[in-house]
Amino acid sequence: MKSFLFTFLLFFSITNYLLAQDVCHVENLEIALGQQTYSAAVKNKSVTGEVLSVANEHYEKGIGVHSMSHIKIRMNNGYHFKAKVGVNDSKIDYDGPNVKTIPLTDGKRIFYEVTSTFKQFIGVEGDNGGVNQGSVVFKVLHNGKEVFNSGIMRQGDPAMEIDLETNRGLLELITEDAGDGPSGDHGVWLNPIIEYVEIAPAITSLAYTGVKEEQKEEIVSALRNKVNLLPTIDLPLKQPAQDWLIDNSSFKADIYQTGNDKEIIMSNGLISRTFRITPNLATVDFSNVMTGESLLRAVSNEGVLTIDGINYSIGGLEGQPEYGYTLDKWLDDLSVIGNSFILEDFEVKEIRDRMKWKQVRWSSEKNMPTGKELVFTLSKERIEVKVHFVLYDGLPTISKWIEVINKGDLLVQLNTFKVEQLAMVEGESLVDVPEHWVKPNIHIESDYAFGGMQQKNSDHTTYWENDPRYTSQVNYRMNTPCLLEVKPPLGPETAILKNDTLTTFRVWETPMDSWDKERRGLFIRKMYRTISPWITENPIFMHLISSDETKIKEAVDQCVEVGYEMIILSFGSGVNMEDDTEANYEKFERMVKYANDRGIELGAYSLLSSRWISEEVDVINPETGKRGGMIFGSSPCLSSEWGYDYFRKIKSFFNNTGMSVFENDGSYPGNVCASTTHAHHNGLGDSQWKQYAQIQDLYKWMRGNGIYMNIPDFYINSGSNKTGIGYREVNWSLPRDRQLIHGRANIYDGLWDRTPSMCWTFTPLTQYHGGGAEATMEPLHEHLTDYKNQMIQNYGSGVQSCYRGPRLYDTEETKKTVIEVIDWYKEYREILNSDLIHLRRPSGKDWDGFLHVNPELETKGFALFFNPTDEDITREISLPLYYTGLTDTAIISEAEGEDVEYKLARDYNVKVRIEIPANSYNWFVIK
Repeated sequence: MKSFLFTFLLFFSITNYLLAQDVCHVENLEIALGQQTYSAAVKNKSVTGEVLSVANEHYEKGIGVHSMSHIKIRMNNGYHFKAKVGVNDSKIDYDGPNVKTIPLTDGKRIFYEVTSTFKQFIGVEGDNGGVNQGSVVFKVLHNGKEVFNSGIMRQGDPAMEIDLETNRGLLELITEDAGDGPSGDHGVWLNPIIEYVEIAPAITSLAYTGVKEEQKEEIVSALRNKVNLLPTIDLPLKQPAQDWLIDNSSFKADIYQTGNDKEIIMSNGLISRTFRITPNLATVDFSNVMTGESLLRAVSNEGVLTIDGINYSIGGLEGQPEYGYTLDKWLDDLSVIGNSFILEDFEVKEIRDRMKWKQVRWSSEKNMPTGKELVFTLSKERIEVKVHFVLYDGLPTISKWIEVINKGDLLVQLNTFKVEQLAMVEGESLVDVPEHWVKPNIHIESDYAFGGMQQKNSDHTTYWENDPRYTSQVNYRMNTPCLLEVKPPLGPETAILKNDTLTTFRVWETPMDSWDKERRGLFIRKMYRTISPWITENPIFMHLISSDETKIKEAVDQCVEVGYEMIILSFGSGVNMEDDTEANYEKFERMVKYANDRGIELGAYSLLSSRWISEEVDVINPETGKRGGMIFGSSPCLSSEWGYDYFRKIKSFFNNTGMSVFENDGSYPGNVCASTTHAHHNGLGDSQWKQYAQIQDLYKWMRGNGIYMNIPDFYINSGSNKTGIGYREVNWSLPRDRQLIHGRANIYDGLWDRTPSMCWTFTPLTQYHGGGAEATMEPLHEHLTDYKNQMIQNYGSGVQSCYRGPRLYDTEETKKTVIEVIDWYKEYREILNSDLIHLRRPSGKDWDGFLHVNPELETKGFALFFNPTDEDITREISLPLYYTGLTDTAIISEAEGEDVEYKLARDYNVKVRIEIPANSYNWFVIK
């Protein structure tokens, strides 16, 4: 019995141990933290950018290095290291036309392959002015003891295998010159893996062996003098006495001194960020003034640039004794990080418009945001970096972006960047690792967004990483996601020519003061209204499914009659913007003139990415080397000649026809492209960055020319006006009564973190995806109640719908109904385009509804209720009026009825009694 029990327990222990094992692929760690004499370690390629190949045997994964190279790995719970090593094969022609050299101080030269858009290290000069075959020695050290030595390995030798038990401690991967000089020493660590239990290994920075740059005394003096000219702010900052969502007029942004000439603080009374400016630039605090809490655990740099394969910290200070919190008394003892850009200057100015917004139609917001911009200038080795911060008036949001300026004589390759690398206070502190962590209560987003209708699905730049320095965290595996990194998912892997500038995307950071879903949503919605005010344009439009001139004129005349403002020639209408013939231009120019003369805007639909063009044009799958298997199956590469020609044709179409509306379906979804033959990108590394630049340039151009944009992807911060609210198109083949409830549910769910005006919904007037007569609005006069109910719930929510069909009315009675709804909408247009408070989600069982609020208007609120049942209902409903700004009394009228005064309860609610007819609606106006 004892023997059986022992065997069972042993089996149970071994099984649990095996289940806990994992494998770390070393090439996926931050290999840029290693050091080497020439160039930098490269993932999955040789140091010269060639495929991994030793003795003509190819490998997919590994690390390319050059002697002398040193990578130090903290093993944590690692216990077993395996790899192969060798000298990489090479087919480089060092006499090629694109080969350039740079002399070194020892008289030797470094070889690069250089084009107008690309730079690649390819070797160090050896004998006879060329690059030698190369010979290296690979060593592995464990806790300082040599546990592997390859002996001398030369190019052409077969790869040598390494298989070591290396339990915990430090593992060092060293590649040395074999005694005949460094030329050609292109070593590779092939398929390097570490087996571990629970806590993964991590590459750690080596002690910086170079000369640390320091700020010059005259720069320090000038910086301190400029700080002393700033207004002084008293610390600690006081929590605001009023709710900025009700009245934000007093929260003005400015840049201050604290009485310490080493620090600058930017604050608007809602949030603040504090910078040290000497011995180098660093963020030393990021505070949520609304709650009185610090968001930052540890002093942080202002980002990271990887240039020509080498990591450079943008500012930053090191030497902090603890990374769970920061004490002010530690700050004076911190020192400059090795290999970092050094602060030289700063500038304070009023913020500038980030893009041109030509206003030609109704919008609830009329102005671009105001506030302060703080620009820091840093430099290193003839590269200048400008770090821009914007703090807005009346909004708890900071924006940031970086410019990289090449002031040297040779282009540099910006491999990747991090706009932020902030050591944030963790969102939750757990011993074990959950399936989903609670992140810190801050909203992060950038204008480098693609591949989704909602911001959440289109965010590809926000990363919550582990911080290996934070050794006092509660989580046993040290996996707490508490290091905020804002970076592109790939690249940009882009050359910066002499005297040229590369500007990163912008990030916006909005701390929250609550976990309440509605309040968090209001923060985000107010942010969009402020930073991207074009989203408050909300024209009344229809989708016409014909491009026949007679049909267009009939639709224009109907729009004029009922008060519509815009027509979009929808998919299926036959419009082809890629047809750049004069006949095509002339036809639509005539139609635009006819519409504009009657006060109607005219635009059309164009499909971009969700189609196949050809083998030569489509994006190449990096896994297969062929097209297919990508988003949409395949799609054209926007950095091919076809892509550039598409954008040229679209701009030409608008310039020649005068159209002012663009519906761009299948917009760029984020596809990468491994082609090396497309004209306007070099390969996989720069493909996403350059394709996005193409699409963003088009949308910014349109924004500056007053062109309205419906884009079914989240390009809001790049200039577009609307995105889809979120629906399944096949649902519009359901019976009309079910369409109504699904439509309201889409509205209810879609407006938590988006404003009504930045979304569209859908109302097919003719059959769409099937469904027959039960699903179809046409003939309109036969389904007038359903048609009106659709319009009321859409216009009443402030969400424009794509009324897709040949006409807006078919009888005088239908026309009268449409006019009635449009007049009703225009009467309450301001409040119906204001923020929406969620009252009750549609269930089909009882009433549902929502409440618009705006403390800045005379009409403070508008509550709209729906009854989906077949019986009239009377209900007492509690209206939450806090966000109307009313505090004591509210004047409320039912529909067009008499005003009634209500006393607000302590929770700012009032109880109202309302009758809602069967399968209909009712509303309250609140003043």
